[in-house]
Parts: sequence; structure tokens; C-alpha cells
Amino acid sequence: MKPVQADLTNALTQASVKAATGIAGFDDITGGGLPRGRTTLLVGGAGAGKTVMALQFLVHGARQCKEPGIFVAFEEHPERILANVTSFGWEMEALIPKKLFIMDAQPLPGLVQSGDFDLGGMLAALAVQTKAMRAQRIVLDALDVALALLPDLEARRREIYRLHAWLLAHQLTSLITLKADALQSHEINPQALGFMQFMVDCNVILNHGVVHGISQRSLRVQKYRGSSFDEDESPFVIGKRGLEVRTRLRESSPP
Repeated sequence: MKPVQADLTNALTQASVKAATGIAGFDDITGGGLPRGRTTLLVGGAGAGKTVMALQFLVHGARQCKEPGIFVAFEEHPERILANVTSFGWEMEALIPKKLFIMDAQPLPGLVQSGDFDLGGMLAALAVQTKAMRAQRIVLDALDVALALLPDLEARRREIYRLHAWLLAHQLTSLITLKADALQSHEINPQALGFMQFMVDCNVILNHGVVHGISQRSLRVQKYRGSSFDEDESPFVIGKRGLEVRTRLRESSPP
């Protein structure tokens, strides 16, 4: 087999095991998108763009890839989430609920106070929903909110392992978002969340700061198991259609 043919075969094989996000630039960095049937961890501070990126991944899957998805909201009410992304013109309402389902997973105060909180009930409900709509993608947004309600490190580790095993068993392409400060929070022992970075197949970090009064955002793929990727930081913007990553490849392309 000629080298060119070998390269083409490898490229096609790699693309087949990745789920395109539809995010301009990001799929270039990762060589096709997120690892299909595996879990990706998305970490960033407040306002970094985690929820926007996660929803963009689901919308693209539902509309362009015919892959229904589920968004599990631990922190915000579904109506507020929809209102926050209306300006992007994604027309999410047309996808709900058959192609895109938003689950309100905000913990009930009574359940937390009784000490009976765990992820078991949520996973049971997700199993039913996943089967009903044949979901292939899932986002668990602000998982740290739920983990903070568990009593100790052992309980948090147990629930994380339970969740990870469930995601793998259902062969879902999964995206879990965490707040960056949750990894250093005294409320959540960093050991409980830090090891997630080793457990998942892909780890993406979003940064957002202000330099000389100018907002600056950057993205970096820290880890991508079994795949090559661009390890450098890439600036991104949240524009009219969502996230757009400014890679060197895109910057050198003609307009």
C-alpha cells in the first residue's frame, strides 16, 4: 500500500471514532471532534463558555449528525438555559424533546437534608430517556454542584465511578463540565475531582480573563487519549453563532 493511501486510511479511521462538535476550529484541533462513546471533561471558570460549548456540541449532533442528545442541568433551570442561548439562532425549541432533551437535575433541598442524595435515581431516569430517544450524546453540566452535596470523599468517588461506568455501558459520547475553582474548593476535596482528569479520555480547559480592559478567551486540549491533537492554547470568541476557535489553520486560510 502506498504511503498516501495509508495516510488516508488512518485519517478516515480516526474520523470514524470521533464525534464532530460543529465548533469552528475545535474540530481542527482535535482531528475530528470528541472521542465517540467516551467521556470528555470540560473545565473552566464562571462565564468561560462551558455551557455554550456543551449545547453547541449537542445541537450540532442532533441537527447535522442525526445523533439525539440529552442535556443534564445540575445548576440552572432549563428555561433559563434556553433563554441564554436564544441569540445564537440555534432554534433549539424545534429539536426539543425528540432530538434534544433537557433534564432538570437540580437537587431538591429536602432530599439533600435527609442525607439520601446520590446519582442512582437520576441514572435510572436517564436510562429510560436514552432508550426512548435513542440518544447518542449527553452533557452533564456543572456536575460539581451535585458532588458538593455528598457527605465525604468516599461518597464522591463512588458516585463518579458509578456515573463513568454508566456512561461507558451506554456507549454515549459524553461531556462533563466542571467549574475550574471546584478543583481547589474546600467544599469538594480536590482528590475527588482531580482524578477525573485521569479517568476521562479527553480533557479540555477554557480560560477567560481581562487584559488591559480587553476580554480574552483561550482553549487548550490538555489530554486526548489515543489521538494526536494540537496542544497549544488557541484563542476563541463567543460570536453570533456560538463558539469559534481561532486556530493557526483557520488564520492562514483565505477568507
